[in-house]
Amino acid sequence: MKSHFPIGLAALLISVVALRGAESIDDALKRAALDYGQRLRLANEELIRTRERIAREKAPLLEAMRIAENRIVAAEAETTRLTTGQEQSADNYRKVYREADAFRKNEGYLNTVAHDSLSAFEEGLLPGERQFLPEGVAALHDGFNDPAKLAGGQKAIEVADLLLARVQLSLGGYTAAGSSPIEGDNRLVDGTYAFVGPEAFFRSGQGGAAGTVRVREGTGRPVAFLLPGWKPAPADAFFQGRMGTIFADASAGKALRLKETKGTVWEHINKGGVISYAILCVGLLSFLLTVLKIRDLARMAVDGPETVQRCLDTMAPGRSKETELAVRSLKANTRELFAAGLRHIGKPKEQLEEYLYAVLLRQRLHYERRLPLLAVIATAAPLMGLLGTVTGMVRTFALITVFGTGNAGKLASGISEVLVCTELGLMVAIPTLVAHGFLSHRIQRNLSLLERYAVEFVTAAQSEKSSEACKESIPA
Repeated sequence: MKSHFPIGLAALLISVVALRGAESIDDALKRAALDYGQRLRLANEELIRTRERIAREKAPLLEAMRIAENRIVAAEAETTRLTTGQEQSADNYRKVYREADAFRKNEGYLNTVAHDSLSAFEEGLLPGERQFLPEGVAALHDGFNDPAKLAGGQKAIEVADLLLARVQLSLGGYTAAGSSPIEGDNRLVDGTYAFVGPEAFFRSGQGGAAGTVRVREGTGRPVAFLLPGWKPAPADAFFQGRMGTIFADASAGKALRLKETKGTVWEHINKGGVISYAILCVGLLSFLLTVLKIRDLARMAVDGPETVQRCLDTMAPGRSKETELAVRSLKANTRELFAAGLRHIGKPKEQLEEYLYAVLLRQRLHYERRLPLLAVIATAAPLMGLLGTVTGMVRTFALITVFGTGNAGKLASGISEVLVCTELGLMVAIPTLVAHGFLSHRIQRNLSLLERYAVEFVTAAQSEKSSEACKESIPA
């Protein structure tokens, strides 16, 4: 208000002068001052009233603001409390989740251990003991395939109860009525089983012979091996649960299993499958070829160098009859060569060599026939064995893919069976290779001697012609 006073006063004076031009300036100033004072008083009164009104209205507003601030403070406190509670709830959730996850893992581990224990229990059953298992064992196995039945570890508890019951039953051994085939007899015989520690025994009914029980290789079925040395009296006492005598196998059945795995020759060959029979056919062919070549070699008669030299010494002018007699006394192959040479002895050297070379070629073709086939058999037989082995290994790995490698004994048995083809292939290849080498060496040696004799015959024939030419050139 004070800052605008000169301006207002000047405006008032101007207006007064304009309205009352006739009045003096002093009167106008007085009147303006009086009017201004009145207005100032009114403005002060209005200001006081306004301040009073503001004061009256400010109190409720301050109260409302105080209440609002209190509510804000309360809301912030509540927000802090809720945030803290949310964090605590999240921590509790994570803790419960971890506990639940640990529980699930423990439950899964417990079920896995129970399943493995049940499988190990079944694999460790004594021969013939499987038929005395409770009916619920199969249901236990099926239960492990249903996740709904695994909740709470109920199946693990049932497996533990079953194993505990079997342990209590096995303590001290037990007997049970059953049936078993006897080694060498395909009929099932009723009798009594006795399970003591790691051994299983069987005795046929009505006081028959007793023996040990083993699993037949390849079938998994129990078979009883009778023990003639087990007398009836000690056997009766043992199978009746009294003190008696038993026979213990130090090899834990390995000796009987080894005896079973040997079998006959045809059973051993059958393990190799179709390829083993193909290898046997190739081996038979190799044997026949070898016999034929040995016969040919026996018929291949070649004289020694001394005998041939004596025959060549008779090739002189005027001794043709003596030469013919000497050639007839030679062995078959040498005689054939020299006879052909005598028939063409009068011809030029080149033609004589060709005739002799033709005889040598004919003999070479005759005596070297079938030798390449022996070489092919010696090479192909181990390859056929390898083919059988690879084919068997493919089948073995297919079984591993399906059933796994849990039973190393069966896996080793399968691998040994597929190696039968390799064994047969080597059994055919090695003798065939030796026979081929022996026959080739002997035949090549004889053919080389014949080639030598042919060269010596041509040389002797040319020497004879030279002698005759010299005689004709000398005057009578």
